[in-house]
Amino acid sequence: MKQYFTSEKLSGRVTRIRDILGVALYLVEGDQRACVIDTGHGLGNLRAYVETLTDKPTFVVLTHGHVDHANGAALWDEVYMNHADLGVYAEHSSLEKRRRQFAEWPQTRDIPVEEYNPIRTAPFLPLEDQQTFDLGGVTLEAVAAPGHTPGMMMILIREERMMLFGDGCGLQVLMCFPTSSPISHYLAVLEHIKLYEPQYDLILRNHGACESPKELLDNCIACCRDILDGCDAKQPTYFEDIPVLSARPIDGNNQRADGKEGNILYTEDKRC
Repeated sequence: MKQYFTSEKLSGRVTRIRDILGVALYLVEGDQRACVIDTGHGLGNLRAYVETLTDKPTFVVLTHGHVDHANGAALWDEVYMNHADLGVYAEHSSLEKRRRQFAEWPQTRDIPVEEYNPIRTAPFLPLEDQQTFDLGGVTLEAVAAPGHTPGMMMILIREERMMLFGDGCGLQVLMCFPTSSPISHYLAVLEHIKLYEPQYDLILRNHGACESPKELLDNCIACCRDILDGCDAKQPTYFEDIPVLSARPIDGNNQRADGKEGNILYTEDKRC
């Protein structure tokens, strides 16, 4: 039997869970209830796994609607997502899309279709900027960060002084989808996120090492400014089959050649 999930405690309140493809989700436990932030690729029974980690009643907050973040949403009744991402979720939750994508990876290519979580048909509850959730002793605040997707949200875990940037700002922010924002709009979002810096000490992410130093935000802001000024690296590369430009020079592992964190992959039409 496949092991679909693993976990590690980050603090007494916060647990990082990784799905079978290594994407991270987060369980935040309060005194009264617990929140699962993101639900991964939707393979295996995430809810049953979460119930081995906490005895608190759980609900879900989704940072955005992409295939690797939202496809376990049907396992819960109470699920919040910004409604600007409803179309994104509809595109990324189709069984055909998931089967085609999962067939590319050895970890998932032989998983039977009955192990795929169903598409959520119940309505998503709205998730808005500055919306808060009191779990009892710990509070979550949703922070709008449109760019990567129209409804992208970051989550501040106030008492833990952690902020989940998710895919909203990271090592390689993907600004290459039809629904991604123009770089000028995204820059304004990141400059707004700067106002939250006094409230967190640790940046959490969903991919790779899943933690970053606080300068990540400044590095991505600098990338945006250089793209708009036309003085970024403009290094051609690919994300999957999409030809993109990298704002900073990258090495053979798609990491910044200077060793810093924070980069943007974009298409030329987003340079505005």
